[in-house]
Amino acid sequence: MERFGSKFAPHYSLRALSFSMPLRVIKGFKPRAWAKACYAQFLRSENENFLVDACPGAGKTKFAVMVALNELKRGAVDRVDVVGPSVHICRQWAEEMANWGVHLDLENDRESSDCVGRVFTYQRLGMSAESLRTPANPRRLVILDEIHHAGDNRTWGDALRTVFSNATRRLLLSGTPFRSDGNPIPFVGYSRGNHGVSVSDYAYGYGEALRDGYCAPLYFPHHDGDFQWERDGKIFRFDLMTKLGQQLGADRLRTALAPEGEFVTELIREAHQHLMILREDHPTAGGIVFGRDVANVRALAEVIKKVSGTNPVTVTNDDPDAAGRIRRFKDGDRPWLVSVKMVSEGVDIPRLRVGVYLSPVQTEMFFRQAAGRLVRLVQGLEDQAGYLYIPSIPRLVEFAASMTDERRHAIAPQTNQGNGLELPPEMERKRTEPDDEELAYRFLAAVPERSGLVETAPADKGGQTFFDFASDLVEEDEEPEPVAGPSDTSEVTRLLAEQKKHQRRKGGILSALVNELYRSHKVPYAKIHAHLNGLQNVTGQSRCSLDQLAEREELLRDWLRTGKPPSLPSRVNN
Repeated sequence: MERFGSKFAPHYSLRALSFSMPLRVIKGFKPRAWAKACYAQFLRSENENFLVDACPGAGKTKFAVMVALNELKRGAVDRVDVVGPSVHICRQWAEEMANWGVHLDLENDRESSDCVGRVFTYQRLGMSAESLRTPANPRRLVILDEIHHAGDNRTWGDALRTVFSNATRRLLLSGTPFRSDGNPIPFVGYSRGNHGVSVSDYAYGYGEALRDGYCAPLYFPHHDGDFQWERDGKIFRFDLMTKLGQQLGADRLRTALAPEGEFVTELIREAHQHLMILREDHPTAGGIVFGRDVANVRALAEVIKKVSGTNPVTVTNDDPDAAGRIRRFKDGDRPWLVSVKMVSEGVDIPRLRVGVYLSPVQTEMFFRQAAGRLVRLVQGLEDQAGYLYIPSIPRLVEFAASMTDERRHAIAPQTNQGNGLELPPEMERKRTEPDDEELAYRFLAAVPERSGLVETAPADKGGQTFFDFASDLVEEDEEPEPVAGPSDTSEVTRLLAEQKKHQRRKGGILSALVNELYRSHKVPYAKIHAHLNGLQNVTGQSRCSLDQLAEREELLRDWLRTGKPPSLPSRVNN
């Protein structure tokens, strides 16, 4: 094996090199445009810490391996260490590095003479930071994968600073560079010193990846329902849209996600039917269900077995062979995987096409990580898309609709009144069902009801767009009332407000028709929208005029009635 970083290796000026020497990659690998631009920025940067905010599926791992190989080759560093959030992800790093000729030790205290670095989990560093402290020499590049895991004032964050304080450079990677608490992320800079929003040195979002064809578009079918439960002898009945207090909100969520309820069964049944359709063109396509805990995962596995007739793969943190199960599922063709958080980020399983979000965790970071499992592309497969079935919880639907928006970690200034990042009452509770009130709650029923669909899709080479069919989640009083008066401006404002409300209502109708078309004739969502967009010469429903929305409704009704894709020219001529 070639030894990198020896005393015979040529040394170059870190700041002046840029791309004066050829970029080194393994044979057959073509760097993506964003990766080349990001590495150029890395070379120009004066910062010891370089944060790359790139969405899941963008190719962060290969980018970082390319950086490591080139930094070693040109003599800028002598060693490379990698830290990741799980053993499985660390093994992925070691294998990918080895494919490029960079050999790393996995979880070893001492550095082997025949390797150029080590791979650790954040947990491993937190257990013995002092014994793993690195010397100032040799010069070292540290790659910190999913850096948001290591919040300051926590064991892992403290361990990172202890072990890698002498590193030459630190490359920070994250697809979701924010936390659900107010703790700063180690080595990350903020706009106002120790607070404000996180500052990325290079950002490449999901919208850009959609535009460039590196990620699959996502669809989020969402379902509401009628949920009934008993507490302290009193019966309650609500849907997911009604605003509730802390206790009732937690009870409703528990009722909705109960494996014994019809709601969960129907969500899984629809997802399985959809997966079977996708497997006609993609025989190894797989699905994933995100559950709550070990017991819940086992219960959900029974539901999947009942619905599909097959035993799913289950992955929980108490399973010593969890990494092996993930690897075998990745390389196999079994249809379903059920997990808690073991497959929420960093795990690369391109064949995953369908997901069901049945986790009580409602943070944007976890939701985006879960959705990110479905955006990876399979080489040679046309018309790819990912589908994540979710409950019609307004918070989750909002996350889905904002998938193409950029996100940054925000930290409020320190005050005596907390960190200023309050959660809604429903989310303040750490657990869905507190132990001391277990006997006071009784599940009664959870009846599903289809609501709508949120889609993210590229519009053209100039950008991307998404259209949101969740009109039923938007309260009418959220629309600002126009200022009264005889002026033309007031009249225009009123007309625009009415038009927007009409579009929302129409979107809800179209959503129901699209869902019904999928259920009745098994036409995938992506094909429905692609056909309609082509007929109407638009890049997405959000670009439709009111007349085109009405026309779209007629097209869908024709399609439902005949079972055949409609033809716009013949209808226009009539």
